[in-house]
Amino acid sequence: MPDQAESLRRLVEHIYPGPPHKARRIAFLSGKGGVGKTSIAANIALALARMGRRTILVDCDLGLANVDILFGVQPKVTLDGVITAGRDVRRALINLPSGLRLLPGASTIVPRQGVSSGRLQQILHHLDDKAEFILMDGGAGIDEGVQYVAGLSDEVVIVSAPESAAALNAYRLIKVILSRRSTTAIRLIVNRAPNESSARRIAAGLARAAREFLDTEPEYVGWIPLDPIVAQAGKERRPFVEKYPGSPPARAIVLLAQKLAQPPPAPPQAA
Repeated sequence: MPDQAESLRRLVEHIYPGPPHKARRIAFLSGKGGVGKTSIAANIALALARMGRRTILVDCDLGLANVDILFGVQPKVTLDGVITAGRDVRRALINLPSGLRLLPGASTIVPRQGVSSGRLQQILHHLDDKAEFILMDGGAGIDEGVQYVAGLSDEVVIVSAPESAAALNAYRLIKVILSRRSTTAIRLIVNRAPNESSARRIAAGLARAAREFLDTEPEYVGWIPLDPIVAQAGKERRPFVEKYPGSPPARAIVLLAQKLAQPPPAPPQAA
């Protein structure tokens, strides 16, 4: 009788297109910068690791890599060195005290196009048997590098915010992703919402537009409240789920990690 992990793997392979792989690849993307995508990816990765799930966080935003800053580490070898200089990816992985493993993005600003060179796919393949989850923090926007990261993922978590510009660009990103692979599982998080009703209103608007114009619907998995502790933790170079574990944003992150640990439903199709 197959164990629970094997059963889950078979379910994931049934839902996701493309060649099967062991680790679930979840890309965190946003239609515009400044919505807190990187912070959410880092904190969810940490929460998953603390849940005992083997997790690797990969900073794929080579144009503005900053995940290492959030964890207060100074990497010697980074993803850009592995991609452009053939450095050993094992030397780039950082083992954090929480059990989370981090592959930092870049020590200098490099063109985002470097992430779409094809080497990232080889790197993910190398990491495949080292984790249950590989979380990829991609860049903001809809450029080629962002699309490439989305194409390598099993599912995409799009981070939006209550501002209309953020929601509009989130919709544009969904459209671009689906134009390249219509079966991609897309999930949605609303960040920095003043209350739950505001977050649900943004999510409902995006879902309605996606149903009407894209024949699909992103799965709304939750929201994170606006709270000054997030910025304070950033200044202290600590993930807020670690620095302020009892805060509303930290509790929200734990709930999101629990939801994301389960595979998404098959992308619903409009009638």
